Amino acid sequence: MATTTEITSSANDLLAAHSALILKVRTAQQSNRRQLGALQSPPSEILHLPLISSPLPSPDVPDSPPGSPALSSRPSQIRTGDLPPAKRARVARYKNYVPEEETIRNDYSQRYVDGGEWPQNWVLGADPEHRFEEYPKQQRLLNLKKASVNSHSVAPSYLPVSELNTLHPAKFDVILLDPPFSSSFTWEHLQNLPIPSLAADPSFVFLWVGSGAGEGLESGREVLAKWGYRRCEDVVWVKTNKTTNHGPGTDPPTSSLLTRTKQHCLIGIRGTVRRSTDSWFVHCNVDTDVIFWEGDPTDPTRKPPEMYTLIENFCLGTRRLELFGRATSSLRRGWVTALAAGQESHLPAEGAVYSEEGAKAGKWDWAKWEADIKTLANGGKTVVPMTPEIDALRPKSPFRPGAGGSGGGGAGGNGRFGAGTRPQNGAMQGGMVGMGIGMPQPMMAGMGMMGMNPMGMGMPADGGGMMPWAGMMGAGGMMGPMGMYGFGGGGQQQFMMGDQGGQFGMEGVWDDGSGGMNMGGMHTMDAMNAMGMGQQQQQWPGAGGHGGY
Repeated sequence: MATTTEITSSANDLLAAHSALILKVRTAQQSNRRQLGALQSPPSEILHLPLISSPLPSPDVPDSPPGSPALSSRPSQIRTGDLPPAKRARVARYKNYVPEEETIRNDYSQRYVDGGEWPQNWVLGADPEHRFEEYPKQQRLLNLKKASVNSHSVAPSYLPVSELNTLHPAKFDVILLDPPFSSSFTWEHLQNLPIPSLAADPSFVFLWVGSGAGEGLESGREVLAKWGYRRCEDVVWVKTNKTTNHGPGTDPPTSSLLTRTKQHCLIGIRGTVRRSTDSWFVHCNVDTDVIFWEGDPTDPTRKPPEMYTLIENFCLGTRRLELFGRATSSLRRGWVTALAAGQESHLPAEGAVYSEEGAKAGKWDWAKWEADIKTLANGGKTVVPMTPEIDALRPKSPFRPGAGGSGGGGAGGNGRFGAGTRPQNGAMQGGMVGMGIGMPQPMMAGMGMMGMNPMGMGMPADGGGMMPWAGMMGAGGMMGPMGMYGFGGGGQQQFMMGDQGGQFGMEGVWDDGSGGMNMGGMHTMDAMNAMGMGQQQQQWPGAGGHGGY
């Protein structure tokens, strides 16, 4: 072990060596300065000689947006062995990927200014093949659903859209429309289509309405309402222009304030479907509401093929109809396609038509189609069956404790005390006991018990706005002889009407097409039966009742 004297001596030696190094550097600097000072300035004739012009550099057209200059040789210097598998895959695929920054250095705005390339061209993992590389469970779920859909789908069939009335009495769970708008086909023509007679209850409509720059979004909602549907979602197709770009200023003139790079597809719902309890018919959150696709250069009006998969993943109904389809791209297993005008001429001979999945397509025949649908159903519902593995993998609606603050009680009450901040908007603080949705309780699902009230007895309420005085109705609530039953949506308004009757945007009271009024997902007659002595006729959810969806 070194002594104090030895350590001090070693430190002094180190300081002496450092001082000698500093002295050497300073001496060299002084010598260099003296040499520079002794140099003479060049003659003025040399300074005024003309410069030799250099040739212009060759244009550089990289495969991807340019990175910073220091990154030109960076990929070869990256030690991929020290990176996790996901980052190693990105280094191999993208030339200008910087794993330390977890980013790809691109100047999207400058690319658009210089060459007209839209920023969405460079979104990573936009194509379905690479979207779930880092999410094996999600990829497994999609593979299972695809196999299940294919094994429970009838052969594709078609008919001219002019023979749409011959589909009666068939009913469809999903109807997809891409209207061929022109001077001879307007919104009024679209509205007059016999969609209500073709739609099952419940069912969904997917309606393409354009870029949103014109009247499409508003007119689309009006048409859905006249068909008896409520708009519940909006899918957006974000276009890319990797192969069709012509540069700024070369697009056709429009009245749009912004560059049009998207298309909207409105989703309408008919009937009552609850996302949490009706998993036999809908699987929510499997896909997103944004699709990236370049488009079809041979058919500029064609919509993304991924839309079919999105619909099949979401709605499990096996009776699917597409209107204004194309003979070359719309025929698909499990779908009936009403071909747009002029498309019949593109059909090959009978018996030689095949869909993308390899299934032979044929002319629509109601008897055969109905028999095939019933055979697949095997005595049950006409839906794609759900396996235990699919149910375990699919995303579920999240459980949010204390959701009563914004709609009271929320999704079955959530079992929280004192949810909500005001008696009008949530349960009265310190007195609500929520009950789980679908539980075999003597009270209705999603309702709360109010421990104290001016009447001196426990009164069931929806957690969505029981008033702190007697004789008043909470939001979406109905007064019975022995208490208050709350149903419908949300607690922002009072007296029989909630702020939203369902997750997808309908008012608390709406006409369900069955001759009565539906309040937050419950028919008027069911509400009347539930009044009085606390007798329950039917369970229904709280937190808006999901009257829309």
